[in-house]
Amino acid sequence: MKTFIYVLAIVLIGGCSAQNDAASDQDFEVKNEARKALLAYGEAISSGDIDLAASYYDRDPDFHWIERGGVQYESGDAAAASLQGLIVPGSSAKLTFDNVKVADLAADAAFISAHFTYEMSYEGEQPGFSFDGWMSVAMVKRVEGWRIAAGQVGPGPDTKPSSD
Repeated sequence: MKTFIYVLAIVLIGGCSAQNDAASDQDFEVKNEARKALLAYGEAISSGDIDLAASYYDRDPDFHWIERGGVQYESGDAAAASLQGLIVPGSSAKLTFDNVKVADLAADAAFISAHFTYEMSYEGEQPGFSFDGWMSVAMVKRVEGWRIAAGQVGPGPDTKPSSD
């Protein structure tokens, strides 16, 4: 009887371990896919493919984007239009991410926080500008791939509040 109990315990523990390994593999895959999608969004902006970058905004009615403490865009289309309006002839943008942290929420959802740097440059003598901050996005996996369902940006670590 003792042998039976030991064998049963080993089988049960081994089964739990296999389930945990499968869950860990799935968690890694979700995190990796969502991270790649966010980085591809930044690469699309940096390469000048604003239409591709804009396609990463989810078109679900619950989409929203928060900046400066308030809702800036209430739809993926509004966020996409704003992004497309940033680029003017003779300009180029670069969006880079570092310190990317991903939390998987489900097989088709993840939450990402990342420090970003946005740089805009212009041909000729017009000065460019840059700023950094923190971006947090909720991402969902749709039929067409991973999309930004909601987001928020805030000031970077060196940003000081204005004295206005």
